[in-house]
Amino acid sequence: MTRSPRSINSRKGGATVKMPGCSINVVFLALVLMAFVFTGSTFLTFHASTSYQQSRDEAQIRLANQNDVPSDNIHYAASSQAQQPNDNDAASIADLVTWMLLGKTSDKDYYTPDNALKRYRHDSPSSQTSLQFAPGTLHLSHEQTLRHCHADPSIYRRHLEKRGSGKSVRVSYSDPHKLAYVMLPKSGSSTARFMLQHEFDAKEVNKPLVDAAFAPGGPMEGVHVLTFVRDPLSRFLSQYDEAFVRTAPWQSSQNPFRKDADGNYPDRPHPFPFLHEHLHSYRDYENVFCPPETRVPPQSDRKQCLFAPTRENGTLAARFERFVREYDGLDPFDVHLTLQVPLLSGMDGTPLHLTKIYNTSDSEGGWNEIARQFLGKSADDRDGERNGNNDGSGGELLGKAKEKATKNTKVKGGVIEGRSYPRRFDSKLVSVETQRRICRLALLDYCCLNLPLPEVCRGKHHEAGDGLSELFCVLDKKGKIQPGMFPNGVG
Repeated sequence: MTRSPRSINSRKGGATVKMPGCSINVVFLALVLMAFVFTGSTFLTFHASTSYQQSRDEAQIRLANQNDVPSDNIHYAASSQAQQPNDNDAASIADLVTWMLLGKTSDKDYYTPDNALKRYRHDSPSSQTSLQFAPGTLHLSHEQTLRHCHADPSIYRRHLEKRGSGKSVRVSYSDPHKLAYVMLPKSGSSTARFMLQHEFDAKEVNKPLVDAAFAPGGPMEGVHVLTFVRDPLSRFLSQYDEAFVRTAPWQSSQNPFRKDADGNYPDRPHPFPFLHEHLHSYRDYENVFCPPETRVPPQSDRKQCLFAPTRENGTLAARFERFVREYDGLDPFDVHLTLQVPLLSGMDGTPLHLTKIYNTSDSEGGWNEIARQFLGKSADDRDGERNGNNDGSGGELLGKAKEKATKNTKVKGGVIEGRSYPRRFDSKLVSVETQRRICRLALLDYCCLNLPLPEVCRGKHHEAGDGLSELFCVLDKKGKIQPGMFPNGVG
């Protein structure tokens, strides 16, 4: 059965700010004016939620010689993951949002960020104006941004239920180091599990990760909670590959779509049956991504296919593209398709307690920082000690961990446990349009983790209203970061 593709529409209810000379929301303008000081003539770009690109082109508010607000009221969090502001750039909505979110609740002064955020939220409840900004442009770390996010349960319920309430989360926990690691599928979790087990004496246990558990006297008082996140587009390719195999007809373990001996589905049929069409066994699948005629003799040697790059002819890539077209982004049929933000949130959409979020784009740097903080030495130094030198020149701890993990790899039904396997469909055949749709489906992750869009997803390529729009994020009237486009036109 073929599923009809569902649309993704932009958020509704925004008001376009008009050019000078026309009426402007006085409260909102006052908020903007009190936030920034500029010498000379400066322009502030405002994105209205009705049409992001149109308002960006049309609506510019000139701030001229506003000297009543101290310029040092604006501060930015130093973070290797966040893009730092350029003094030569004109003030942007991202600057304003950053400034507001960094406010402290104890601040009561009229010109403080906390006061500005409160006025934005409460002074004009009838206004539907939202502050809009591009993903990855806030001057905040991943964990700072997540704290101000809310994954709407009415939209992302199927994603959120994969994690549960947050009161009993499966983590790798090191009691000696008071360190807990939240595993995110396809975001470096296999490497993390191995590192924590062998370097930090960690065990797999359930722990409460709600804020109350970390209060003085709580069961998690003093515990640091870490994780790694990954670029959503790259991660989606790996997510799909994993979900494809885990729900295939030949998979018996934890496969809700497997047919019984009579050929019937005991629970429900696979929502995308075309994925495994004519593939009845792992060998059928293997013959597609590793055709016998492409193997080194003897061609019957199937082991050479295990870690070899895919040699498929486009059949698997075409099925992947069809899946992306028809998938609504709301109901992941396997846990490996779940977005990262819901896995870092409770069922009510409130973020879990996270001390630090690292990025897999710099795994080595992240693990070196973790090792220095909790072991007193960098990962390089610890590897050097194992090899009889202390000059920190080893630099192979992660490599050795992966090598050991490979030796201990178990292969079951095509799933390699404890290690990533090569992608089975040819990602080079995936169209630009498909990649852009993936970015739209994963916009929650881009916005709430402050991750920049990949180049292919930037620009006016996404249908919204009567035209094309860039992907964008918003700070809504509740003071929460949200994606500017929701799956399936909701919101």
